[in-house]
Amino acid sequence: MIYKPDEVSNLKKGKQIYVEIKEGDVRILRRNYCGVYELYHKNNNKRIEYFEDLNLFKNRYGSLKKKFPLYNLSRQRLDIYSIAESSSIKDLLKWFQEYGKVSLIRTDKYEDIEIDYYDFVSDTENTLSNFQIIKSETDFTINISIKNESKIKKAV
Repeated sequence: MIYKPDEVSNLKKGKQIYVEIKEGDVRILRRNYCGVYELYHKNNNKRIEYFEDLNLFKNRYGSLKKKFPLYNLSRQRLDIYSIAESSSIKDLLKWFQEYGKVSLIRTDKYEDIEIDYYDFVSDTENTLSNFQIIKSETDFTINISIKNESKIKKAV
């Protein structure tokens, strides 16, 4: 049986199913014994995409590109990029502020390009992530660091 990404509800460790990502693009979604989800083509299992949980898989390949809870920008950056393409800067920052604290660190200007440097502290995971918003006259791009700065320690 072939499933759509939104139809996948749960996989037991060691099990696999067929998932149709796009029209005619059928891949295997497997949950390994460590609990990590692996997505790969049935003909080429050397190129594997890993997901820590099923929600990350659904956010990436689901039919609806909707906003989702943010807990770690570095882990979720690929999903954030796809949503940022259809959002405004104001909406993007508002979305980030719903799930953590956003601080503007500095702004640099180079000719007609403006770069805003931000820190994001997650409410749920207490991680510090860095990101930049690069603005030109017509549009903008977001860049999220691959690794978090560090865990934030709470005072007891």
